Amino acid sequence: MHAPTLQRRTVSGSAQPPQIRLICLACSQDHLSQYRAWSVALNDHIELVTVNVLAYGDPIRSLPLHGNPTLIDSLIERLQVYLRKPHALFGQGAGAQLALALARHTEQLHPGQTRHLFVATSDSPQADPAEAAAGLSVPVTALYPSGSLPRMLGWHDHSGREIELIELPDAAGDAPQLNQRLIQIINTHLGLLSL
Repeated sequence: MHAPTLQRRTVSGSAQPPQIRLICLACSQDHLSQYRAWSVALNDHIELVTVNVLAYGDPIRSLPLHGNPTLIDSLIERLQVYLRKPHALFGQGAGAQLALALARHTEQLHPGQTRHLFVATSDSPQADPAEAAAGLSVPVTALYPSGSLPRMLGWHDHSGREIELIELPDAAGDAPQLNQRLIQIINTHLGLLSL
């Protein structure tokens, strides 16, 4: 059984060490491959950490996460060294809800270290009234495919700060264009954090 769990990309020969980590939660082998390909396109100040969530459990069966905290607890334990320092989280599909739950827990454990949350192609999860009242104090960028804006509006209920909704180009048959757009958005947002 092959289950890689973490992969880091650091910039070789760079004069300055990375200033922020981008932790990408891969809930499928396709996502894992996609994130690994990003390592050459991300700006030098971003260290990429890919996490194969499948090595810790099935994220689909764990939804909703507030009913099954085992997956989140396992990830927090394994990622502790990364979560203590400035980072951003990225998840798509089931990984988006996992990234939200991880951001909530990290806010309590390491306040101020999660600098941005990127969620893509995932309907907003049901907001627990207690969580909605507290609101996540991290800026959220929700990326959605054309025509799914109404299902994305619920992400507002999870953020106590700014939320940005970005419509993605239609990826049917043009995955490189979609990846290019995602990388451009991430580089821009995380570049602003490093100023």
